[in-house]
Amino acid sequence: MVDPDVVNVEQRLRDLLTDDHLAVRVPAGAVEAIHSGVRRRRRARFAGTAGLAFVAVAATALTGTALLHRGARLAPGQVTSETPGVWVPGSLTALPRTMAAPAAIAASGGLVWVTGPATDTPGTDVLARVDAASRQVTSMSTGVASDLAATPLRLWVALRPGAADTQCALQLRETTRGQIVSTFPLPCDASGDVGPNVTANGSHAWVAVDDGSATRLRLYTAGSSAPPVERVLPGRLAGPHLLAIGGTSVYVVTRDDAAGTVLHQLSADRLRPLATISVPGARLMAYGNDQLYVADASSVGAYPADLGGRRGFVSGYVRSLTTGAGVVWSDPAGTSFEGFDPHTGKVAGITKVPVVPGGLLRADGAVLWAVASYRGFGVGLQSAEPAS
Repeated sequence: MVDPDVVNVEQRLRDLLTDDHLAVRVPAGAVEAIHSGVRRRRRARFAGTAGLAFVAVAATALTGTALLHRGARLAPGQVTSETPGVWVPGSLTALPRTMAAPAAIAASGGLVWVTGPATDTPGTDVLARVDAASRQVTSMSTGVASDLAATPLRLWVALRPGAADTQCALQLRETTRGQIVSTFPLPCDASGDVGPNVTANGSHAWVAVDDGSATRLRLYTAGSSAPPVERVLPGRLAGPHLLAIGGTSVYVVTRDDAAGTVLHQLSADRLRPLATISVPGARLMAYGNDQLYVADASSVGAYPADLGGRRGFVSGYVRSLTTGAGVVWSDPAGTSFEGFDPHTGKVAGITKVPVVPGGLLRADGAVLWAVASYRGFGVGLQSAEPAS
């Protein structure tokens, strides 16, 4: 007589392997162990102790793999190359209807900032401030933003020419209400395709500007009346998302016909040149875990802080690249975001937040934020957090 409870447990084990909600990859060995065990049991039709022993072995094999989303999970920021953790998506937060599409995103200190073209006022942007805890959205008008950088107390907005008579500028705002504190003019090429890039840390902001013939890298300090520190680099600014701050260095990518695409490392305080290397086809860049990550058309490479050598990190074309809490996030599959162990390059976290063309991605600690335009919904912001 076959114990019906044993059959139910076996069937549940098999169901788990094909569960549509299963968000982790099950190693092939565990899958085959369970299926083959079920087949053997059905052939032999054994019961009692032998049947229960098989189920116990199969359940033990599965507990550390397929049942991760139901049992033990990764703590925020904890990295493992053995079994991916699950980042659970939150609900969509609607951003102002007057925002046509997202253009830039920044997240820090429990606040998320998104900017995009205003549908009702050409030549200006809508800047949205989202409280991560309450999801309260407030909006304000700003110039045409090419980039955003945030710290818990400050938001830096890089502006490019938009409405008539506007010029490139760097805007400093406080984060309580988003009010403007200071505006600094920037010497940019108004007809160029690449607007200013900005990154920030503490009370400092670094901005890279294409002036039409060279790249000007500047360091601004909030509350300081001293002129900004500046370094002029040969070559034009290579594109958006090609400026990063990490450790005691700042990194920027330029291009020219003679030298090609060049990655520059400079000291963060004085902008003293430290190293340069060639990075053909560089498109995206991010810093985290004492490494610099650079994406080209076919892969993501990882560099030590001193640019002492490239290590192949992730294969495939990626649209997004960001770091947070010990995880490097990207989308090589083109359908959902994956987090990679910075040391091994293996998948350390996965989430079902969809990859939407034109969407943007940032991390604030262990929380991942994605913004995109959704048909029939408008611009929406979605979070993903480690499952508890």
